[in-house]
Amino acid sequence: MLVPPKAAVLDFEENPEKEFEFFLAQKLSRTVDEMREMSNEEFVYWGMYYARIAQREELEALKAKSRR
Repeated sequence: MLVPPKAAVLDFEENPEKEFEFFLAQKLSRTVDEMREMSNEEFVYWGMYYARIAQREELEALKAKSRR
């Protein structure tokens, strides 16, 4: 497996939206180019959807931790 160049790693860190494009492309079994054909509105809604899932998981983890 090739290690990405430092510039690519920094690009993801500085552009979380780009990293999300790759995440979503993988989830939907599409290429990033195919993802870019998606409307901006749909892309934003996918972002909100996954952000809400992450938020719920974080809240559940905090609840579980406080029960210990």
